[in-house]
Amino acid sequence: MLTRIRLSGLIVLALALSAPLNAANLDGSSDEVGNAEAVRLYGEANDFVSNLSEGQYSYSYLQFYWKRAQSNVDRIRTVYPNSPTALALERNELKLGPYPLGYFRERVLYNLELKRLGAFDDVNCAIFLYGLDEDRNDPVRDEALANILEVMARRQRWGEALRFPVLSVHRPLLLRSIFRIAAFYDQADIVRQMTKDSRASERSAAGFNPILAEAIALQGKPRTQLYQFIADHPEDEVRIAALKGIVEREILIHRMDTLHISYKDSIQTVHLVVQHTALRDDVPAMAARLFLGSLNEADPLLAVYHASLGAAPQGGAPIEAHLAYLRFLADAGQMDAAGSYSRDAGLTGPDRSACELKAIELYAEAGQTEDAERARKEFSAAGSAEANEAALAEFEGRMNSTDFPLAVREKTFADLPISDPCTMATAIMDWSLTPNRSQRGATPWDAVVARFAGGFENLPKPKSAVVGDAASTLKPY
Repeated sequence: MLTRIRLSGLIVLALALSAPLNAANLDGSSDEVGNAEAVRLYGEANDFVSNLSEGQYSYSYLQFYWKRAQSNVDRIRTVYPNSPTALALERNELKLGPYPLGYFRERVLYNLELKRLGAFDDVNCAIFLYGLDEDRNDPVRDEALANILEVMARRQRWGEALRFPVLSVHRPLLLRSIFRIAAFYDQADIVRQMTKDSRASERSAAGFNPILAEAIALQGKPRTQLYQFIADHPEDEVRIAALKGIVEREILIHRMDTLHISYKDSIQTVHLVVQHTALRDDVPAMAARLFLGSLNEADPLLAVYHASLGAAPQGGAPIEAHLAYLRFLADAGQMDAAGSYSRDAGLTGPDRSACELKAIELYAEAGQTEDAERARKEFSAAGSAEANEAALAEFEGRMNSTDFPLAVREKTFADLPISDPCTMATAIMDWSLTPNRSQRGATPWDAVVARFAGGFENLPKPKSAVVGDAASTLKPY
């Protein structure tokens, strides 16, 4: 009996000592089988990275396979650590496509994650473009930010919009952009929350009271309510904002009537909404009432109103009046006059540029593609900034056209002659707010991200090692 027990113990010990020799790999396979599997895993991983390239596939598709490639490499190292392939990996003798292993894992996959997120939808794409140069500070970038915030607010993403990371200098812009939508669309709860959560200095810098006055006018609320609001807030900027809302409202309703465009109780444009359209205002009489008979402050807005009805602006008129007159000419079918207006009116400097850009937009909206292209190229000759402005104007004309509707396809945005990422962000956000927007085929955001942030060379390390590790790790199934 004792002999049998001793023999059993010796057999167990012998098996334990022999196991590592027969199964040196974590999965219990032999050296021959493990070496072959390591070769297969590396070949598959290298094929994924070498043959699936940026620009040919969506970033989501690319990420799925490139993270599998990294998973294959991790498996070789973990399961077959003594295989020739694993040893070659440790000596950095092998790459994944053109990328060294460490660079691929730490930088390429992290950058790919950022691009995938940037191509997720229109808002993400605009935010991605806006953030490409974090040190940039100029009006074009500010406009992109304002448009991003407006779209988020219009989609009821109030919390995200309010938490959007901005520098303190941009805090008034953030509050103004979000509060404007809350007020214009009569979101009373958001208006109260923002008023409560902000300081008096912030509310003043963001222009909360003028925005509310303009909103009351646009919404067509009883004019007694508007008069009372102005009596409670008698500042000049509040009176001007109220009259601005009245003028915007009357211009839009009159235009719909003139063009015989049907509407019901509201009219929606890209950035403006008019409600309770049955209410109509006598603009000159309202101006006299709001400004107590002294119309000096009201004259610029009255000039805009009269220009929209066909009265050519006089010398010293604000640029908004010239633009309103251009719109009148286009609606009247006088496109030649609209195209030559800036020259015929003797405009110079920024006013001339603004009218030339408006003419490009109106040509495109009217479907006069050749005229729009000619005018865009002429304006673009002045420099890259002008080229971006002209391209944006032409695109906005195309997207606003009801007679020649634009259908956005996979390459529509990527093919626009816009080189400034923030200008592209504005184009995307404006399109996303267009009432008649249309999209066909594959989503266009992957192509935009590839154009403005294509390539994986000379990438910096992730700011967060934890995030970088998460971006390179394949989720378990």
